[in-house]
Amino acid sequence: MKRILIMAIMLTGGLSLSGCVSLSPDAAFTDVADVVKERTGKRILWDSGSPDDVRAHVHISRLLSRQLTPASAVQIALINNKSLQASYSGLGMAQADLVQAGLLTNPVFDGEVTWPYTPNVAAANVVLSVVFNFIELFWRRYKEAVAQSAMEEVKIKISSLVIDHAANSNRAYIDYVAVRQEIELLKQVVKSARATVAAAKTIREAGNSTALDFEQQQNVLTAAKLALAAAEAKSAQARETLNVLMGLSGNDTRNWSVTARLSAPKGRMISVSNIESLAVERSLELDALRQKIITLGYKYQLTHKKSIIPDLGLGPQWERNDTDKQIGARFDVTIPLFDRGEAKRARNIMEIRQAQDQYWAMGIKVRSSARLVRAALLSARKTATYYQRAVLPQQARLLRATQQQYNAMQEDVFRLVRAKREQIQASRAYIAALRSYWLARINVQQLKSGRLPPDAGGGAMVVASAAGATPEAKGH
Repeated sequence: MKRILIMAIMLTGGLSLSGCVSLSPDAAFTDVADVVKERTGKRILWDSGSPDDVRAHVHISRLLSRQLTPASAVQIALINNKSLQASYSGLGMAQADLVQAGLLTNPVFDGEVTWPYTPNVAAANVVLSVVFNFIELFWRRYKEAVAQSAMEEVKIKISSLVIDHAANSNRAYIDYVAVRQEIELLKQVVKSARATVAAAKTIREAGNSTALDFEQQQNVLTAAKLALAAAEAKSAQARETLNVLMGLSGNDTRNWSVTARLSAPKGRMISVSNIESLAVERSLELDALRQKIITLGYKYQLTHKKSIIPDLGLGPQWERNDTDKQIGARFDVTIPLFDRGEAKRARNIMEIRQAQDQYWAMGIKVRSSARLVRAALLSARKTATYYQRAVLPQQARLLRATQQQYNAMQEDVFRLVRAKREQIQASRAYIAALRSYWLARINVQQLKSGRLPPDAGGGAMVVASAAGATPEAKGH
């Protein structure tokens, strides 16, 4: 009897002790914030209305009042985006799972009251018992190991989300600036085309040109207006994309501005010589799969132990009948007669093998993406520089020479219109090349931060397509 009571007290104490584990996910969030800071140079916060959070939002207002840079846009997005804030709750859920893994199953109180089916006998038979599943004490460390490893998986996942959000915000900024730069170009084209049409109209009224010549000039203006309208619609979409990523609403969506144009490549290019090995070393995709294998390993150990040692409940029992009282022990044992755990163990083994194959496949993908990102950056820089130094000056010279020949009546209007269109096309292709260059740089930085870019190598294809607009670019 004394042994039974001692065991009950020990089990109850174990339950109380387990409840002392903290439910706060602050330590896990600090780990995520440290990873983000080290890999991106940006800070994040989990908005809980604290004085630090209030100061952070005041800082956001100050950033919005100035001309946004890529760095300030990304910082606003990391602090202010509500979807990103919502993802941090996953840390709290994982922490709750970790605490839950350390708790034992509540004891089961069992009672039975019966009356004899005998006339004139009123005494009742009473049986009371409390059963503890004490065998869980042996499984507890395996359950906690699974939950702790799952917590590490969640931290890697949240870190990955933050790094991806920073890169996406940076891309959205580049897209918006690029389309604004294209709009400024097309506004100048429209202005110039209007002046040309007005001059052509005067010449036409004087009888010094044909109706076809005038319509050709008018066609340039029409095409420029259509291109400007399309660019303005694209600009509105790009701005809203950046608004969403920065988590802005109300007047904040209208009051911010960006730089007028994308800067040309200059100075030394960022290092990409060891990007393949660095990408593998810092890959969060590989870290996540590695941690998944660890979690599955702990799950297999837990399943294996449960299949060997059946559930065993033990506790005190008290019984009273019409003649005497009895006290003793009660136990419940699960008999592994039909389910011996083979299927569960087999499934765990297949999950581990699957995760291992996924890990090796991801390693190949990371290396390939690193090579593509490096090639895209080299190609994008070379293309943008070539447009700046060769293609645009050459198109300007060709247009001036054609205009002079046309004024001297040695070239027809068709050649002049073609020269103007080629210059416009080259200028727009140069903006596309600059956009591809800066997007390629973002891809490199994202890869160095430990995440695969969504379009590794895509920037180079965009540049190649734009460069194909002129014979000079093809020759390069």
